[in-house]
Order: sequence, then C-alpha cells, then structure tokens
Amino acid sequence: MSTIPVKIGIAGLGNVGEEVARQILNGFRIKNEIYPLELIGVSYKSRSKKRNLDLSGIKFYEDAVSIAKDKEIDLVIELIGGETGIAKELCETTLRNHKGLITANKALVANSGHVLADMAEKNNVFFAFEASVAGGIPILKIVRESLAANKINRMAGILNGTANYILSEMENTKGDFNIILKDAQDKGFAEQDPSFDIDGIDAAHKISILSAIAFGKLPSLDSMEIKGIRNIRSNDMDYCEELGFKIRLLGVASETKNKQLNCSVQPWLVPNNNTLASVVGPMNAIEINSNLTGPVLITGAGAGSGPTASAVLSDVIDFAAGRKSLSFSRSAANIIISKKTTSFEKPTRYYIRLSVVDQSGVLAELTAIFRDNNISIESFIQKGISDDKSAQLVILTHSTDHEKIKSASLSINELKIVLAEPICLPIYE
Repeated sequence: MSTIPVKIGIAGLGNVGEEVARQILNGFRIKNEIYPLELIGVSYKSRSKKRNLDLSGIKFYEDAVSIAKDKEIDLVIELIGGETGIAKELCETTLRNHKGLITANKALVANSGHVLADMAEKNNVFFAFEASVAGGIPILKIVRESLAANKINRMAGILNGTANYILSEMENTKGDFNIILKDAQDKGFAEQDPSFDIDGIDAAHKISILSAIAFGKLPSLDSMEIKGIRNIRSNDMDYCEELGFKIRLLGVASETKNKQLNCSVQPWLVPNNNTLASVVGPMNAIEINSNLTGPVLITGAGAGSGPTASAVLSDVIDFAAGRKSLSFSRSAANIIISKKTTSFEKPTRYYIRLSVVDQSGVLAELTAIFRDNNISIESFIQKGISDDKSAQLVILTHSTDHEKIKSASLSINELKIVLAEPICLPIYE
C-alpha cells in the first residue's frame, strides 16, 4: 500500500458530491485498508446550505476552475453538471494541467467526451466517467473490460429511473400520467422540470455513451430518434397487459453488417417473459447481446446519492491503483462522430392505438392506408365507445419497416376520423 495520499478536489457538492466527500473523509473502505486518500479542496454554489459534513480544514474555491490549477491536487472530481459552461471549462483545464479527471456528467460526456478523452491521451492522464451511465451499475466497465473480447451485437436498456418509475406506477395504480408524475416529483424521483427524463433526453445521452464504447461510434442527439413517455396513457397499460406486454422506455443500440449505427430512445412493448419487463420503480437495467457470452443482463439502482457515489469512487480506486485505460475502449482519434443513425436494424412488429370517431367506414379508411404502405395487420381490436362517441382501436402489425410505419402514421393523423395523434410503439423481440 502506497503511503503517499491521493489528493482530491471536488467541484459540486449536491447530493452525490456530498456523499462522495463523506465517504472519502469518513467512511470510504479503501481509505485506510488499501489506498490513502485526502480531500483537500471543494467548490460549490451555496455556502449557506446546511450540510451533514464537516468541511473544516478543507480548502474552499470560489471559482471551481481554480481546483484544476492548484498544484497540490492530483485528482479532480467534476459533479457540477451541464454540457457546457463551468463544468466543461473545469474538465478541460484539469486535463490541460495534467491532473486526473472523474466526472458523472452524462450530457458533457455524450457531447464532448471524445474531445476530453483525446486531451487525456495526449497529456497521458486519467479520465473516467463510470457514474455517467446507470448510477451504481458498473456498465461501462463491463462493456469496456469484462466483455472486451466480445463483438457486441445489441444493447437495450432501461436507462432512466424516473421514466421507469412513472410507467410501472401507471401499471400498478392505473393512474393518470400527470398524477403519477406529480407523485414522482413529491417523492424526489423526478425533477421539478422533468423534461430530460420523460422526453428521453437523459436516456439518449446514456445510450450514446454506451454506443461509443461498444461500437466506436458516438451519435449526436440530433441524429437520433428520441421519443419520451408523455403520450402514454393508462388505457395503453390496460391494453398491453391484456396482450401480454409491459411498456418500458428503452435506449437501444446496435450495428448493422455494413457498420451502420442503429441508436434510438423510445417506449417499447416488452413481453412479460422478458426480464426487462420485470424491472420496476426507479431501477435501471441493461441487456447486452454479444457473440461469445450471448445475452447478459445487469440491473440495479440507476440514480441516487449512494449508487452514483459508488460509481464515482470506483473510478477513484482505479486512479489510486494506477489503472489507466482508454476511456472509450479505443483511442479517441478512432471514435466516429455519427451524424446519421437509424432506429432499427430489422423489421419490427408494432402496437398502434388510435382514438377515432365511432362511425361506419373507419376501418376501410385505415386499412387502405396500411395497404398503401404495404403493412400487414395481425389484429384489430375495438375497445369500447366513450360518452363523446369516440372509440379506441388497438392494432398489432406483423413485422414491418419503421419508415413504413412513420409514413402510415402521418397519413392516419391527417384523417378527420382520427381524434388524436396515433400512438405507435415497437414490440421488443
């Protein structure tokens, strides 16, 4: 065991930052057993906030970037958040000053991780971001290290605990989306502005990072199809339950034989006998299918101060142990910034739910659109008539191309008999 302590500076003392600091100061197992660590500096926004942490004797930096310039510090932990601004400046300054860098900042890594990785390689310094994806699940290490000999065929994950909590609560309580969202906010599972979570942006950042590590392609969010869960209704839960499915927001990535990247985030119908369907509440899960191991599924807490701090501290251990690997499992110069992605590698079955006027001729108009788009229908189910004389139609298709479904949906949405935008969800098989 080395007797020279690793001297650490932390920028950002929110829930995660405070837990990381607490573990280094008080409870971190390796502090006395394996590696000596010393927290010597912190920077945070609110100095008036009460903290359950004794920071007496710890240097405070008004300007977070000053941490990276302090010659005494070996390792900087960035927990400020945000893909630009002070967080990005701190990370770049840290690497430029030849210090180790750890971040949990998924937006920053998804947008600029390849640039930071290139800086780290050129300056021969440590750069890691295990906590940026799936909280306490060590998914980046698994893909980068444990499955290093494998050709990964597909990854699919429940990567946002807020969305998964809302969907599973809608299943359990049959409650309305907005009511469940408010409950999630009250319980601390959702932010007051939940847009990143329920619109799929958070999951998109994470599947982008996984794609870069698994396939060497970092997709821009502009190139991806990203759909959230705002339009899912309690009756969708009921219909899917009857059909033997659960609805889950999945980030999915794969690579075609001609090296085209498929990467998207959207709600899927997952069969009840698939393990992903049993993942409930604010949990995360990632299923990886590769050539040597076949399917591997790992699940655990995807957020929260404890699990996320655990991931940050695992990177601290790697730094203290002198374990420095390529951040994206390959040189940053070999990472392709993918400006074009597709959503699916192969034809897929679809669930379509329509709210239509209850009158004769509806099915004829709809079937004509499916016929014109060469989409084969597996089943049509009408689900009752409401007081406003509207009916719910549930349609299951045979496997078909995504572009055909998009074209049909646009045409259906223009029909006067259709009262709301169609809900079209792919079926995970």
